[in-house]
Amino acid sequence: LNLNLAPVVDVSTNVTDYMYSRSIQQNTEITSEYAKTVINASKSNSVSYALKHFPGYGNNNDTHTDEVIDNRSYESIIKVDLPPFEAGIAEGAEAVLVSHNIVVNIDKENPASLSPKINSLLRNELGFTGVVITDDLDMGAISNLEEATIKAVKAGNDLIITTNYLTSLNAIKNAISNGELTENQIEKAVQRIIAWKYYKGLIDESEK
Repeated sequence: LNLNLAPVVDVSTNVTDYMYSRSIQQNTEITSEYAKTVINASKSNSVSYALKHFPGYGNNNDTHTDEVIDNRSYESIIKVDLPPFEAGIAEGAEAVLVSHNIVVNIDKENPASLSPKINSLLRNELGFTGVVITDDLDMGAISNLEEATIKAVKAGNDLIITTNYLTSLNAIKNAISNGELTENQIEKAVQRIIAWKYYKGLIDESEK
């Protein structure tokens, strides 16, 4: 095991929030310090970490069971939710996992995990260059796995989490065959993943 899908850097201070029990239950400043601490600790061992759930879960319901609409203001997300991700990225976070919340004030049409706008926020505004991972596409917030898989690739995700991986794999193959996806889109994601594996010492150059 070389990848821990943690730390949870969602800011939650209200005991009634779904994410409260999964978070460190502290404010933005302390959560940001926590993100930096976990990332720095990871550098001393062979385990990688993934900041989640971008762009911040807030006080929203559980996406494991149903579609979730996040109506918080853009200003609130920028001020409260993004700093822990920014702190973790600044410390060298290797991966970020994206939620399924529909963040209305960023992209009202798509779950964050399937949103090019959310991906652009992460890549272009926060300057993240590592691997972007979706939350599990088999969760209740996602209704059509095949369609979601294609949208996830188009949005710019590098790794797709899905329990039903054969369905997603076949969807990608079919989308390349019919021209909906290009091999170049897949190669960009694969290159990031391979670079990550080299960085972690999982690929020996001498084995080529």
